[in-house]
Amino acid sequence: MGAWESMKLFIIRRRLLANMIPRGCKNPLEEWMAIKARMTFKKNRELREEIGRKTLEDVSREDFEKYQMFRFREQMRYAEENSPYYRNKFKDAGVRPEDIRSYDDLERVPFTEASDLAADSSYFFAVSRTKMVKEFTTTGTTGHRKSIGYTVNDLVSKIDIVASALRDIGMTEKDSLHVMFPMVTAWDPSLMMVGACKVLGYGSSVCSDTSMDVQMKTMKDAGTTYIIGLPSFIYRVTALMGEDVDLKSMGIRKIISTSEPLSESMRHSIERAWGCKVIDVWGMTEFGLACAVECDEQNGLHTDEANMLFEIVDSETGKHVPAGQKGEMVISSLNAEGTVLLRYRTRDIAAMLDPPCKCGAHFNKRLVKPSGRLDLQFKVGMGYKVYPVLFDEVLFSNPAVIDYQMKITKEGYKDVLTFEIEATDESDTVRKIIIDAISAISEIKNGLEDDLIDVPKVVFTDIGSMEYAAKAKKIVDLRGNFDKE
Repeated sequence: MGAWESMKLFIIRRRLLANMIPRGCKNPLEEWMAIKARMTFKKNRELREEIGRKTLEDVSREDFEKYQMFRFREQMRYAEENSPYYRNKFKDAGVRPEDIRSYDDLERVPFTEASDLAADSSYFFAVSRTKMVKEFTTTGTTGHRKSIGYTVNDLVSKIDIVASALRDIGMTEKDSLHVMFPMVTAWDPSLMMVGACKVLGYGSSVCSDTSMDVQMKTMKDAGTTYIIGLPSFIYRVTALMGEDVDLKSMGIRKIISTSEPLSESMRHSIERAWGCKVIDVWGMTEFGLACAVECDEQNGLHTDEANMLFEIVDSETGKHVPAGQKGEMVISSLNAEGTVLLRYRTRDIAAMLDPPCKCGAHFNKRLVKPSGRLDLQFKVGMGYKVYPVLFDEVLFSNPAVIDYQMKITKEGYKDVLTFEIEATDESDTVRKIIIDAISAISEIKNGLEDDLIDVPKVVFTDIGSMEYAAKAKKIVDLRGNFDKE
């Protein structure tokens, strides 16, 4: 490392709140959020008066919610002054920052649609492009290209939260993280992960090759103890390499699943093979990595509420739903400089759990991992909604299944579901087990009873014939004109 790189690393380390977390802290991620709230409290008289205290040593849920409302108003003012999109949006809605004093008041602020961001991403920029040090682009699951701009402060903030999350899951200076994101190039996940490891003094390695042998060699050479990657690829490595390699002998302490839904059946298969816990991380390009991360309790994902405000709403009425009830997840940035997003509709179906958590976190809300997406739902039979996670749970519970894709067609008045499956066992017995398991899913069972869905078909394909692709479409609808939502 050259002198200039060393100097930049030194400066970033000094700026990270993650390095202010006391050693031995049982809940580093929540403590990081508390530090962020205390610093804001110290600098802003308005927040101090709102909370009604001179110091903020112990942060309660009530204190933290007041911090969030304060930051939302500040972000709203910043957006109104600097973002053409929000300047017009707030004016048309007749809403001002000072109107937002409580969680319920958020409903007065209009939603931001992903289609608006895709139509003209620069309309959301709150600084000139010359002040952007990085732009990430994504088409996500919708196919619409969006660009997110980051300033230096934005990047440092993301590295900071990732660093805190890595400490939260148990990493130390003795560990090395392997970043396993095959074929992912638009949103470079390794940028944040490797950056966070560097500032914390952790080891790291990156491999984007789809070759499992190359991945395994890279991990062995780097002395990997933690893995982060796409669950579909980690599962593929597990299923295909597990017969020839004792994966438990690799010494992996924990596996982090991110960027795709993790079914419980897939989680359990990976945990059994590697002999370690698999924890889930949720994030989206619009808000960066580590938006929410599981603790060892594996009962909801701890959210980065210091930088984001999470809401769960009824997708049709737009009204808030009670804690624990599923709805559409809506997110607002609280400290963004480059691209500001307020009340952004993620289209993810999720729920929020109130604190505390058995891990010891006492004010941080948890996210019930998204069970599907509104824009990835398909109606079959009498309008029954199906989405990939439904089939993931059933198919990946069968150890013979490596990967699959379902195609929906129509024969007469019936919907036909054809599953193309890569499997290590193509016997009629396995075929029947799969068909029976799919047919037992309530949405499919009801369609069969209504005589509007044909008995599911299973077509086995050779292993390797289904070329691996990150975030591949698990459901392809070939019916033409149909009501998707």
